[in-house]
Formats: sequence, C-alpha cells, structure tokens
Amino acid sequence: MVPTISENDNVPVSAVIIDMDEPYVQKILESVFAKYSPIVVTAPQNGHPQAKRLMHWREYERIDWDAVHRSTSVFSNAYCFRKGLIRKAQMSFNLRLYTAKHPESILVRGVPETWILELDDIDYLDEALMECYEVENEMKDNEGVDPVERTQFILKPSLTGRGAGIHIFDTRARLESLLEKEFESDNEEEEEEEEEEEEGEQRQNGTSSYEAVSQIREWVVQRYISKPLLLSAHGDRKFHIRVYALAAGDLSVYVYRHMLALFAPEPYAQSASNLDNQAAHITNTCVQEKHKGFDESKAVELFWNLKMPQQKLESIFDQICKILSETFAAVSSESTSFQAWSNCMEQFGFDFLVDENYSAFMLEANAYPDFKQTGERLKSAVEGFMAASAATAAESFLLDKETIPDGMRQTIEKDKMDLVQVFTHKISRKW
Repeated sequence: MVPTISENDNVPVSAVIIDMDEPYVQKILESVFAKYSPIVVTAPQNGHPQAKRLMHWREYERIDWDAVHRSTSVFSNAYCFRKGLIRKAQMSFNLRLYTAKHPESILVRGVPETWILELDDIDYLDEALMECYEVENEMKDNEGVDPVERTQFILKPSLTGRGAGIHIFDTRARLESLLEKEFESDNEEEEEEEEEEEEGEQRQNGTSSYEAVSQIREWVVQRYISKPLLLSAHGDRKFHIRVYALAAGDLSVYVYRHMLALFAPEPYAQSASNLDNQAAHITNTCVQEKHKGFDESKAVELFWNLKMPQQKLESIFDQICKILSETFAAVSSESTSFQAWSNCMEQFGFDFLVDENYSAFMLEANAYPDFKQTGERLKSAVEGFMAASAATAAESFLLDKETIPDGMRQTIEKDKMDLVQVFTHKISRKW
C-alpha cells in the first residue's frame, strides 16, 4: 500500500529498502548508498519505512509492484515488464522484427543468426525443426565432413542463465541426444518435486513452480562463433566480455566502461571440434568453478587490461555501445514485452563474444546479473558499477535536483563518470 504523507509530516524525505539475497551485493549497496546521508538506508526486517520518496532495491519477486505502479513517489530497481530483453527467444523475436524494418542496423551483423526451437516432446523434433530448416539443412551438410570443418550451433534454454543447459552441436544425432538428456533431467526434477510437495498444496497460480516451467520447452539455437578471438598472452583461451548496463526511467541506457573478460580454463584450439569439452567452450565462471584446478586470477580479467592493441580495445567497446543502443531501440519499441516505467531503473548484464576479426557479437542479456562471479580480486569493478547506479538513483529519483548540495553533486558526478550513455528515448507511460 502506498503511504500518504503530508508535507509537514516529520518523516525522511527519501528512503531505500535494500533486500538482496546475495550478501556480496547487499553489503556493497549498503555501502554506496550510505554516502548520500539524506537518504535513509534500511532493510526489510526494520519494517516498511515512511518516506516522501521510497525506493525498493530488492529481489524482483519482493518488490511492491502495486505501489510502484500506482505512485510517482515509489521507485524500484527493476522494470516490471522486460521479458522482451531477458528471455532469449523473446529478444530474438524482437530483434528480428527490428532488423526487418532497419536492414542497415548493426544488429544484422552484431547478433549471431538465431532460431527459436519449441518442443513438447522429443518425438516431435521433425516438426519443430521445420521452423529451423536452415539448421536442419546445415546439419545434413555436415554429415561426412571432418568435424573441424563442420558448421556448429549452440543450444540454450530460453529461460535460464549462468551457463545452465548450454550445449554445442553439429549433427542431428547429437542434437537428439542432447534434447533427450534435457527431457530426462526435467522428468527427474518433476518426480523429486512431487515427492517434496505436500498433498493438496497449491502455488499462487494453482500449480507448482516446476510445473509452470516444465510446460515451456523453448530453446534458442544460435550459429556458433567457432573462430573466437584468442590471445596468446592469455593462454589462447576462449573468453566472453561481460558488459554491465544501466537502464533508467523511460528510457536512458548507460554502459559501464569497466567491462570484464571471462575466460574458459582450457585452451580452445585443441578442443575446437570436441564439443563435449565445456572447459574449452563454455566461459561462464559459475560453470567453470566446478573445473578441477579452477583459478579465479586466471578466469576473470579487466577488459581494458587485455593484451591487444589499444585501438582494437576501443573498436570493440565502440561496437558494443552501438549494438546495445540499437538493442534497446528494438526492445523498447515492443511495448507488450518491454515497458520502461519512468519510476524504475535496472541493472543488466550483457554477454559479448569477439571473433578472430575483432568483430563483437551480442550473445544474451541477463537481469539481476551474477555479480559475485567477478570474485574478490576485481570486486572494485562491481563496486564502481553499484556506486554509479546508486548515484543515478539518488539524482533521478530520491533527491531534489534543485537542492542537492555542491559536495554531494560532485560525489554523484564522480560516481557516474564511468557511465557512457548509449541510448535515450522518452516513452509515454500508459496503463
């Protein structure tokens, strides 16, 4: 419920509720907001604070969406509707619509060719592949070809992140085998959950959380970038770039300059055709932590410290900014799957891969990125992004811009200096 407060009420002007599951993130947020002393920083166990301006910085499912929806003085750290960006299949669909209207867009080159694979049962794979006939044709062409020369594809569940359920394939037989294992795994999870649930228990929508997901058999198939940029100074290991972006209001988008490079633990070239060797192909840190001999100091590096010419680094960063600019132009034009409310903001993590020609490709977008995978050694990069996000929240939502003291204004400007604005577009808020 939205509190009603008169101008004379003796309550804080602004407050922020910080309520994150990961202590790594919770502590950083509490620290960066503490520098803005007029803003009361509190936790949910302290009760619902009374304030003229209130921000929810919480896990998505714990945000008071009713209050955010109905009040212009209640703010949140997430957008309510953004599946058009963070669901792989939905984003692919939106980008396809956009590039059909804008064939000159950098997205035509900057996103791997992508298909949506919907499947209820492995027995219906033939029908499902009719919607991905290019993939099926190229798998047929691969038959009898040396594995090193085959066209490769990558399979990703539309709804999961952090490297879960990702597989690489190049033949129909391998794809069938991978999908059979996915369905078997789903059935095992369903049986386990049914045993755990008490008889007659009902979820909010009348089904278990697993049942709601298990009805959705949706993957994206992307053309695999089989010739990634490999740097000898970094062991010729495949890497992807994690880009933190901040979307604010309705709608400005910023890229945080201090990007990260996440490396696979094993060299790529020797295993390029060994599609089962995830230690060479999959670069997500949360997957590689399970690898024997995992070394955090070799797994994550600052992008600007990569051993390559400075002009190449600048070129890659410029490509990333252009791709993200048009990505938000694409998804924000589809209001049924992305709505930029004026009293919301959100942090996103984007994954990019660079090929041997130094061309950048956007792979996917993630809400509530796993900041902890950065580790302790490069924690300052996360702290800087959190400080920039808190400064944006303070300036845009929680403080009166006309009365911000000079010292605090300088702090805000300093904390935001590494945010590069890549997109802005005013969208009317309609309910």
